[in-house]
Amino acid sequence: MCATRNTEPMVPDFPLRIHAICFDAFGTLIDIATVNDVLEQRFPTLGEQIGSVWRMKQIDYTRLRSIGDRYKPFGEVTQDALTATLRSFDISPETDLVTEVMNQYRTCNAFDDSQLVLQTLSTPWSILTNGDRDFIDPILSQAGIAIDKDQLITSDQVHDFKVSPILYQQALNWARSRGVNSRDNVLFVTANQWDAIGATWFGFTTCWINRNGETPEELDATPTREVSELTQVIEIVNELTC
Repeated sequence: MCATRNTEPMVPDFPLRIHAICFDAFGTLIDIATVNDVLEQRFPTLGEQIGSVWRMKQIDYTRLRSIGDRYKPFGEVTQDALTATLRSFDISPETDLVTEVMNQYRTCNAFDDSQLVLQTLSTPWSILTNGDRDFIDPILSQAGIAIDKDQLITSDQVHDFKVSPILYQQALNWARSRGVNSRDNVLFVTANQWDAIGATWFGFTTCWINRNGETPEELDATPTREVSELTQVIEIVNELTC
C-alpha cells in the first residue's frame, strides 16, 4: 500500500475522489536517461555526470525564463542547456555533437510500465509537460504513447513553464471539460519532486514517483502520495475512485 503523507490545508479532510489524472512526461512516462548512453560513448566515465548537469540546467533555464517572462520553446531551451553544459566540462559544443545528442533525446523510449498504466486506467487522463508541442509530439509518437490533441497540454499554449500556476490551470481546464469541478479531484502524477510540489501548491492531489529514493525538500508542502513505481498509480486510482 502507498503511504499517505501530511498535506497542505488545501487538501480536504473528507476522503478524496479522483475523477481525472494528469501525468508529467519527461522522467515520468518518458525515460530520458538513455541520452546518457550516447554521452558515455563520446566521453567515457562522464556520461551520467554530463547528463545530470544538463538536466539541472534545463530545468533552471525554464525557471529563469518563467520568472523573467522570456519564454522560449522547450526544445530550444533543452539545446541551450546542453551547449552550456558541454562548455562547463570544457567540451566544445560542435554542431555534430549537439545534433547527435539532441536526436537521441528526441528518440527516448517510454518506461517499461508506462504503457501498462495508461492502458489499464479507465479514468480520463492527460499529459501536462514543459515540452512545446513540436518537440513532444514526435517523442510521444515514437515511444508508442497515443494521445488525442486535447489530452496533451504543453508550455507553448501559455508561453510559460511549470511551476507557474498558469500551466497547472490549463490541466484544470481540461479536467473541467471532463466534468471535474474541484482541483483535488485531479490526480497529478510526476517523477519530479519539484513538479509534485508545484502541483500540490496549486491544489491538485499529487503522486510523486520517487524512483531514486530522494529525500524530501523543505517547501512547506509534500506530495499527497509518494510511491516508488509508476504502476502503483493504478492502486491509488482504484482506492480513490471506489
